[in-house]
Amino acid sequence: MKRLVILSGAGMSAESGIRTFRDMNGLWEEYDVMEVASIEAWYKNPELLLHFYNDRRKQMIESKPNQGHLLLAELEKNFDVQIITQNVDDLHERAGSTHVLHLHGELTKARSTLDPSLIYLLDNPEMKMGDKCEKGSQLRPHIVWFGEEVPAMTEAIPIVESADYICVIGTSLNVYPAAGLINYAPANAPLYLIDPNPPASLPRKVEVIAKGAGEGVVELIHRLAERQK
Repeated sequence: MKRLVILSGAGMSAESGIRTFRDMNGLWEEYDVMEVASIEAWYKNPELLLHFYNDRRKQMIESKPNQGHLLLAELEKNFDVQIITQNVDDLHERAGSTHVLHLHGELTKARSTLDPSLIYLLDNPEMKMGDKCEKGSQLRPHIVWFGEEVPAMTEAIPIVESADYICVIGTSLNVYPAAGLINYAPANAPLYLIDPNPPASLPRKVEVIAKGAGEGVVELIHRLAERQK
């Protein structure tokens, strides 16, 4: 079975109603990005970040997988589908995808501020000060913030290296980490980009599907079927 690697970003979930930084012109509600998505912000005002991610978690729970998510899950019938996502929501999983790697963490989880290996599945969408890990330290959102390393990249690279086909959805090929990851793709692996507003310049040969996530995945399925003939 051929391996299809999907690199998904914020545009993947936009059709489910989950807002992106880009849509808010660098702002999320009344917050600047660096006030709610940096490790410095956590040290400065952890209560604010807990509140902010509680709101993001509630929005995620109220959202549903869109057509693009559902069709990617269906593709597992014909391909070894490996999804590497920059998104922190669980819409890929709720759609039925079984191999999902989150580069930037997951809203559904919390982790220890003392021991990063202590990660917990949240049974309550509300995190608060005083919630502690088994070693007695405050829990924080299991999110990779600006100023922190992206440990999942070490797992993502060999997945991309093993791809027969690669498709980037909802994230630019000029923006890290997607831009960095495609450098590890085999030279003979066809690369697709699903983006309603694709960039004018692209780093390598790319088949552009200038559509949103849902319609774009429909077109992707047609193109993959043609290649399989």
